[in-house]
Amino acid sequence: MRKVTIFSAAAVMVYATQLQAAPADDLHLTAFVNPICEVTNSGLPTIDFGDVSIGLQTQVVNLFLQCNDAEGAVVKLISVEGGLESDDKEDHAIKYDATFAPLTLTPFTLSTTGGPGVNDQWADHNYSGSSALAAGMPTTLTIATQETMPWAGGYSDTLAINITAN
Repeated sequence: MRKVTIFSAAAVMVYATQLQAAPADDLHLTAFVNPICEVTNSGLPTIDFGDVSIGLQTQVVNLFLQCNDAEGAVVKLISVEGGLESDDKEDHAIKYDATFAPLTLTPFTLSTTGGPGVNDQWADHNYSGSSALAAGMPTTLTIATQETMPWAGGYSDTLAINITAN
């Protein structure tokens, strides 16, 4: 009988110790990181190629690319007119190449067709999520005309840069 009493007392003590070890209340812990997914520059530049009858022209714009989405982002270049469109001869455009080149990531190029043509031409590239992309990096956009034009008048296009988190 003495052995049963000792065993019962030991079992009660183990059970009571387990009850005391459980926390009185659970705490739920949370944290947050603001999403950033953008391409920025120091202003809204107007790029002037000057006289496009005398030779091919190149301009470089400095940008900053950042996206802290773990799955990365898609960057898309969109030429509204399909090239530098003539103000006098509707839908006739000078073709150009626009190369988007982040410092440590793969560059990509939009090559417009120019001529009488297709509007809304685009190229895009998918960048995987990385600590470099999350921290942000200097990026260049190099735009180079691919032909000259003999006809007088102005030429223009809108080049949009869109970025979308994956």
